[in-house]
Amino acid sequence: MSEALATSKQIEDTKTIAFEQLIKLVDIIPYISQCTSNKERSTSSLSYLITRELSQSDCIKLGIAVEKYLTECIEKFTILDNIRTPNKKGKKEKDILFTDHKQKIIYYIEVKNNLNLDTEKSKLTYEKCVKIKEELDINDYTIKWCLLGARYLHYNDIPCNIKTKYLSIKDNLFGVNQFFELFKINIKLTNNNYKVLLNKIADSCFN
Repeated sequence: MSEALATSKQIEDTKTIAFEQLIKLVDIIPYISQCTSNKERSTSSLSYLITRELSQSDCIKLGIAVEKYLTECIEKFTILDNIRTPNKKGKKEKDILFTDHKQKIIYYIEVKNNLNLDTEKSKLTYEKCVKIKEELDINDYTIKWCLLGARYLHYNDIPCNIKTKYLSIKDNLFGVNQFFELFKINIKLTNNNYKVLLNKIADSCFN
């Protein structure tokens, strides 16, 4: 049989494989047979503090809701101007951006609901922050910025194995209470009332 005919015959044979063979194949692949479901939420994730069940989509929406809530706190409890300029092509997206024209200060906040990223993603995250900080560093304005780990109240609460991923920006790695301090909003949350607040946000989103 020529090579061309053999190839043609092989292709024809593949069409005759029974669906049951595809089903049986699932059981002999080690990765599939050893894979297990982990329904537990990561302790390093903001969703860990939420009592109701959340889908992956819900967790993403919760993160957006918390970012919008923090933005609203700045608008309600300070006299700073929210910079709502649209993101330009080629420019990095910014989470929270405010300015104090009188004091000539620009505030930039990048919000993360889970800082426990792999090495590559954590590096991309803090490099993005530094890049945006450099882009904002124009004229004679002072730049005050942070990467906000929304899961934690303070830098000291962040586990060491996570802190080590952000050593190059450790002075700008904040918890929520440090975020409020940055904007001179006079409130200090406890673990209990922060959890109450987050669950209120979650319930308002998904009820």
